[in-house]
Amino acid sequence: MFDIKSVNSKLVAALPTMLRTVTRCAPKAAQAGVLQLALNQFFRPELQAGELDFLRGKTLVVQVADIALQFAISLSGNRLKVQLDSAQQDLLLKAELADFVAMISNTADPDTLFFRRRLQMLGDTELGLYCKNLLDSIGPERLPKLCQLGLNWLAQQQQLAGNNAAVVAN
Repeated sequence: MFDIKSVNSKLVAALPTMLRTVTRCAPKAAQAGVLQLALNQFFRPELQAGELDFLRGKTLVVQVADIALQFAISLSGNRLKVQLDSAQQDLLLKAELADFVAMISNTADPDTLFFRRRLQMLGDTELGLYCKNLLDSIGPERLPKLCQLGLNWLAQQQQLAGNNAAVVAN
C-alpha cells in the first residue's frame, strides 16, 4: 500500500543530501549566476528605492551548512553581486536548510532560531539587524506562487518530521 506520509518523510530527509550533491557537482559560475539573478529579481523594489544601501561596502555570507552551500552577497552599484568564494566577510549567517526554509516561509521566527542556536550570526550584528528587519518587512508573499506553495509544503513536512522525532525520543 502507498503511504504518502512515509514518502514525504523520506523525501524531506533526503533533500539535504540531494542538494549537497547538486552544490558539489554544478558549476560554481552557474550556481552564483542563478543566485544572483534570483536575489536581484526578488529585491528589485528595494534596490530601486535604495533600501539595500546598508550593504554598500559590506559582504554578507550565507552558509547553508547541511547542503555545503556558502555564498557572499554584496552591493555593486544598484545590483546585488553573488560570489561563492569570497575572502571578505562582514557578517556570516549560518543555519541548516530546514531553518532557512522555516524563516523564508514564516513558520519560524529568526529570533527564536537564533536563541535556540539554530541560526548563527557572526560578525557585524548591526548589519544582521538591517538584514533581518528588511526580510521581516517583505515576507514570502513576494515569491512566485509556486515557490510559496513549495516552501510552505516543505516547512510543513519538516515540522511533521520534527514532531515525529520528538514523539519517538519521548
